[in-house]
Amino acid sequence: MEASGVNFYDVYQRSGTSIHHPSLPFTPGREAVGRIRAFGDEVDPNVDGLQVGSRVAWINVPESYASQVVVPAAQALPIPGEFTAAQGLLFQGLTAQFLVTEYRNIRPGDRVLVHSAAGGVGTLLAQWFKHLGAWVVGTTSSDAKAEAARRAGIDAVINYGKEYQFLDELMSLTEGKGVHLAIDGIGAATLESTLKALSKGGTAVSIGMVSGLAPAIQPQMLTNNCLRLAGGSVFSYTAEPAELQGRGREVVEGISAGWLRLDQSTAFPLDRAADAHRAMESRGTPGKLYLTP
Repeated sequence: MEASGVNFYDVYQRSGTSIHHPSLPFTPGREAVGRIRAFGDEVDPNVDGLQVGSRVAWINVPESYASQVVVPAAQALPIPGEFTAAQGLLFQGLTAQFLVTEYRNIRPGDRVLVHSAAGGVGTLLAQWFKHLGAWVVGTTSSDAKAEAARRAGIDAVINYGKEYQFLDELMSLTEGKGVHLAIDGIGAATLESTLKALSKGGTAVSIGMVSGLAPAIQPQMLTNNCLRLAGGSVFSYTAEPAELQGRGREVVEGISAGWLRLDQSTAFPLDRAADAHRAMESRGTPGKLYLTP
């Protein structure tokens, strides 16, 4: 094991707010990057070109906060040897890939809202949408994070502070038109305003609950402007090995080509996983967080 990714999914499980409750006791972690040490007896050692010593990444493999882990061969994603450990952690990249491709056929000039634009998923989303020609507005919780979002190439940044106030400024930036697509990982504090930020026929995708469970949405809230509200999970969109491998290749190609960048990351020793969770929950550390065994 080279590095284990730290994600809000881990925080949800540890805190008991996840709908997927593991049996106690359990080891957290679903994502990591490392090198193959050995193959099981029933695995072809040349499956998909993998060999002992091959560098691979994976997601959705339980108990990945570890120094060694058993990974199903079909879930091992080959990654280039020159990638840094942070680049090899593909959870956020795979999340960005399905969010960019599954909910709208992005065309140049489309307007997109990305909440938490300085986070691991947010910065990758902003870059991917920009790569496809969209105009992107992002929200952050501080001026420092706003600057990080601008470095990712985002067009406009709103510092919504501790009160999550962004709607008026967004509507001003879009001359009252709103956005065609919005990605909301905040939940309780933002989802209703996110829906109000949509243009006619727009789509909001709920992917998280950083501020708590999102409120119940009445269908009438969607009717007048023909809005769409969707949910999304990277685990659902990578459940089949062929789909996982295909999406993973797109992420690796984007990183290799240079238009998909992970500019900031912070490493913690494995025995300081609790500190990494505190840093993530405080939302004071931009970029990717990971553990090194």
